[in-house]
Amino acid sequence: MNLFRLPAGRRTKWLFLAGWTAILLLLGSSALEFNDAQNNKDANYLPQSAESLKAIHLEEKAFGDELLTGLLVYQNENKLTRADKAAVLAATAQLTKQPVEGQYGKPVPLFLPDRKTAAIYFQMRAYGSKETLFDAAERLDDIAAQAPPDMTVNLTGQAGFFNDQAEIFDTIDGNLLIGTVLLISLLLLLIYRSPFLWLLPLTTVGFAEITSRGLGTELADRGATITSQSAALMTVLVFGVGTDYALLIIARYRDELRHRDDPHEAMAEALMRSGPTILASAATVIAALLCLMLADVNATSGAGPIGAMGIAIAMLSMLTLLPALLLIFGRPVFWPFVPHTGTSTEEVPVNFWSRLADLISRKPGMVTLVVFSLMAVMALGLLNRPGGLDITNSFHKPVESVAGMKVLEKALPPGATGPMTVLVSDPRQIGRVTRALKRSGDVASVSAPQPGRGAVRIEATLKYSPYSDGAIDAVDRVRDQLMQVSGGTALVSGATAVESDSRHFAAKDNKLIMPLVLLVVFLILLVLLRSLVAPLLLMITVVASFLAVMGASYWAFDNLFGYSGVDEYVPIFVFIFLVALGVDYNIFLMARVREEAAKFGAREGMRRGLIVTGGVITSAGVVLAGTFFVMAAMPMTVLTEIGFSIAIGVLFDALIVRTLMVPALGFMLGEKMWWPAHFDQAGKVAPQVAAGPPQQIAVPAEQQVVPQATPATAPPAPFETPLPDWTRIGGSSRYR
Repeated sequence: MNLFRLPAGRRTKWLFLAGWTAILLLLGSSALEFNDAQNNKDANYLPQSAESLKAIHLEEKAFGDELLTGLLVYQNENKLTRADKAAVLAATAQLTKQPVEGQYGKPVPLFLPDRKTAAIYFQMRAYGSKETLFDAAERLDDIAAQAPPDMTVNLTGQAGFFNDQAEIFDTIDGNLLIGTVLLISLLLLLIYRSPFLWLLPLTTVGFAEITSRGLGTELADRGATITSQSAALMTVLVFGVGTDYALLIIARYRDELRHRDDPHEAMAEALMRSGPTILASAATVIAALLCLMLADVNATSGAGPIGAMGIAIAMLSMLTLLPALLLIFGRPVFWPFVPHTGTSTEEVPVNFWSRLADLISRKPGMVTLVVFSLMAVMALGLLNRPGGLDITNSFHKPVESVAGMKVLEKALPPGATGPMTVLVSDPRQIGRVTRALKRSGDVASVSAPQPGRGAVRIEATLKYSPYSDGAIDAVDRVRDQLMQVSGGTALVSGATAVESDSRHFAAKDNKLIMPLVLLVVFLILLVLLRSLVAPLLLMITVVASFLAVMGASYWAFDNLFGYSGVDEYVPIFVFIFLVALGVDYNIFLMARVREEAAKFGAREGMRRGLIVTGGVITSAGVVLAGTFFVMAAMPMTVLTEIGFSIAIGVLFDALIVRTLMVPALGFMLGEKMWWPAHFDQAGKVAPQVAAGPPQQIAVPAEQQVVPQATPATAPPAPFETPLPDWTRIGGSSRYR
């Protein structure tokens, strides 16, 4: 028995519904804890070989945890009064007698030279629970509220930035989920124009999302690294890709209902035709995502399994639960456009897609030239690649930590707002390390050594803003200087060092993973399309599309969004998703094209394939792009950059590459596109032989054309499609 047919059984549909309900009940409580299972600490964005991570581990052993610098910044824009200074000293005394949770050591009051600004310097343990951080920030807010009304007070430094990030990430998860559900609901209503049908794919993808979250929590409990960034990507993938698969299955099922009285037989046929294509598509995306596991950076490598899991669950739910729900509710769920038996013909529809196919077939060279020229223009944006993203520009909305940082930057040397941390494990080297730091041309000041258990901590203030490119370059020079005097016993960490290591290892991961993903996807296409030329051409179009999209994105970030830079993880995530999802849509197209070419020849197969897949794949692309646009609307710059780039990339692939370029190349090359296979004039696949007459290969029974009897009492019905062009997709071997 074909496994794809199982959900279409009269009894098995109930078994699948019961099975998914049991999974929902089993994992429901774990799904509610998914947000708490996410961990965004610095160590997750660094490999074990990074010097800053080694320094963090040494600091944790010496002081019980990584220590975060916190600054409660007070400012009176006119001048600090006696009452203002007294308030600062009173707050310092309060923090000394009753420390906030996680506080390390005693706070120190600072009155800055501009006479307008004061600050309370303190240290906090980095990674207690998120609730601990929120409680500490709330207590600091209460202390700040006691200041005179003429003063502004902001929490900044590492503790301030961590608190703001935690608060935003705490809301992103829910906002992203709500926004995605609303968008998917709206798009499904517009696509199906039915008051009931849209609820079934939305319910199914909801089951998939809850299951993915529940399993994600279980994975995190067992040591998997899940950051808020990878969790957001998983949500978008489950909803976007899952809805795409739903569109393909429902379109095929609707088509089959026009030829069969029994909905169970129609669903079985629909699943047999579309199921293998969806399975191949999902396997391609999963394989590409699993390549991320080879990344050195934990946050990147952890995003691979969680994303692949989401895709797998979305695929399984759409191939099992959705068919069960469609059969349980029957034909009426399509109201008011209920598909009735005998309302379709063998004729190819004359519509937008047929006219577009005819246009491309007449001038394929011109279409190819125009699209490649467009890609080249878009790719020019790569010539002005922006620098790295500054943490002070990581938020869309005003936040307290950035406000406090800007106040301090006016009153202190640039690097004072984020000092560099040096951990010295050999006490005999403390004097040499301190003298080397003071002699360095990149260091403005050096603090007194802070002893711990087995290591000494020294803070050094750089002459540059801690998150600038100049500071990141200075970290490498300081590390070289300390290596010469300490023999490797002095390790540099701090926000600037972490950013430097993140950029270095992200670039290293890009060089490894990008070629590997191309190789894996190419091998999958070889097996699926049974051709050498077609996979090569598809890979060329996808890579060209990626370069064009990244160029356009860089231009948009600089000229439209006004961002100061691009996060170092944006290119790798955009590449993975655009290659995987771009090939995804090409699989839907080319699998159908090859099927039609086997019956009608290469050129006619390309034409028919584009006509019957055009509308539904375009709709799927719009849905998937929409989910990434929701992600782009979140209040973190890195999520906006990733979401925006992938969204416009998906649209570009669905509307331009798959719709214009790939068909144009197919028309230009004809049967050469399928080399080493070729198609005879009847369209049947014939083997390549050195000599002798060509031998026909018998067409499998499931691919043979089965004539359909036309009622003698009525002329053939015209091609009927209540939803323009969204009714034909999948692996059908015949037109009906």
